[in-house]
Amino acid sequence: MNDGLGEALAGFESALRRFRSMLDSDPLLAETVFAGADDWANLLAYKLVPHLAGEGCLIAAVTGGTNTGKSTVFNLLAGRMISPMTATAAATRRPVLAANPARAEECLAGKLVPEFQPSPLTDAEEAIKRDTPPDALYVTEVDSLPSRLVLLDTPDVDSIEREHWEVADNIRAAGDVLVAVLTAEKYKDDRVVGFFRHAVDSGRVVVPVMNKANPENGYAVACRQLEEFCLDTGCEGPVFVLPHDFGLSSKLDQPIASLDGTTHLLEFLQQLDVPAIKQRVFHSTVRHFALRASVFLEHAESVGAVLRSVVVDLEARAASQAQHYDPAPGAEVGGLFHEYVQTKRGPVFRWIGNGSKTVVKGVSAMGRGIAGAFRRRAVLEAPPPRETDAEIRDAHTRSIERIARDLAAGYIETARNLREPAAHLLDAPLQDLDVEAAVQAVVGQTLRTESISEEFRRHAYGVLDTWWNDHKGRRRVLEALDGILAITPAAIAVPISLHTGGLGVAETVVVAGPIVEQFVARVIEYQFGDALFDFLSPWRADQQRALETALLEHITEPALERLHQALEPFDGETMAELRRWLEPCQAT
Repeated sequence: MNDGLGEALAGFESALRRFRSMLDSDPLLAETVFAGADDWANLLAYKLVPHLAGEGCLIAAVTGGTNTGKSTVFNLLAGRMISPMTATAAATRRPVLAANPARAEECLAGKLVPEFQPSPLTDAEEAIKRDTPPDALYVTEVDSLPSRLVLLDTPDVDSIEREHWEVADNIRAAGDVLVAVLTAEKYKDDRVVGFFRHAVDSGRVVVPVMNKANPENGYAVACRQLEEFCLDTGCEGPVFVLPHDFGLSSKLDQPIASLDGTTHLLEFLQQLDVPAIKQRVFHSTVRHFALRASVFLEHAESVGAVLRSVVVDLEARAASQAQHYDPAPGAEVGGLFHEYVQTKRGPVFRWIGNGSKTVVKGVSAMGRGIAGAFRRRAVLEAPPPRETDAEIRDAHTRSIERIARDLAAGYIETARNLREPAAHLLDAPLQDLDVEAAVQAVVGQTLRTESISEEFRRHAYGVLDTWWNDHKGRRRVLEALDGILAITPAAIAVPISLHTGGLGVAETVVVAGPIVEQFVARVIEYQFGDALFDFLSPWRADQQRALETALLEHITEPALERLHQALEPFDGETMAELRRWLEPCQAT
């Protein structure tokens, strides 16, 4: 581990808190993302960060087998009576923590020993009661203890009671230093040796204390027993002895001396290198955290991906629905071409065309009765009359309304079939959406004019201007066709009027005029289909884009409002920051 680990852990924890706070506005989303994260998140916030970011203290757990005198050693280190000292085996049933006031406050806030549920020690007997919760921890203040050291009295590590086994594991996890209280009866016990060997393997410092030792021959027996224990467990460093003394309860200021007499236990604990031990102790813990945090980020990103897929799907549906709109302009395309060509007539053909109209107008007054019959027949045989602008707009309105309502109905059905948290994030805005008002807003935004044909005409003329300049050869053909049409009315009307005195002129023009018009329009459509496609397709695409924009603005975006808000934490800098801070932790 390196000095950057503490910074990385602190950075990750800070980013994690921000990420959680971003999701707090939607409890169901927060619960989905953080499901199962409390254990490692608490481990990070209350153990790894405080201890590895330069604010830690050593937790020295006084541990050992049944009836080895753990509470006696604990009270001697604390300098006063805290835990009851009895001759009864397995007397201490729940751990007791002693610390200076600041550390005691941290512990009660759950920031020091997250493996337990702390509460103040108001009665020493609480630690030996049978009806206390198995994860209980009792906290008391000892002003004389330094900030860098916290003491923990513990139940037996070899208890026959099953609930003590988990407590023992939690104590081993909580403790940085394990004071192994031994006796001649317990130093070779398999369960005791196995417990401390595992502690050494996990980086803990194990400090053996032979209690009830025989002082004869310089504690010769205790010395041999301690050597065997250290060999069996792999622990190194000084060992300590405590002679058998029934009067210890009245002499709690007595130090626990090392076997070689160079130091005593409390002094040794206070001189230990806190950062070095913490890094060694938490090596496996950091790896455990890094693994769980990585799984958490993958889970969080998968939740974000699901929400994002809903957004993409709904936006794609709006685009797809818009493609069902056929914005027919309601104008004869070939006729529009010819109308445009007529605007390009030169002076001669313009004069002829105007003259033709005058001739036709003059002679058409004759034979009105017969002409009327011809007109009626012509109307009956001609194609149906063109729709008015109002009729065209009504047809477009009905089409757009149907498309918009279908889109909204599809969204509502989708919300019913989604899983949480996407379901309620989509359903709630849809419940608030005024569908009919949204539909009318879509119609108003898409149909930007009362005359769709006129808007199409302006669009087409703009495209035709470009086409006219780029196709000189075809342009001449169009001008020739238009010339034929310009002189046709006069060419028909004048000879007839000379022979009949005007009788039948109007009728003949009524019949011949549309025939010539349709003939020219068909020729234009056949010869210039590519040009028609060039300006009709962009018009259709433009109208469909306008509808898509309106659908997105008035139906899709209101439906996706909460989904977009929910995605902000997933798509923002915080997720990237969590990834960056996790990398150094994964490298340990």
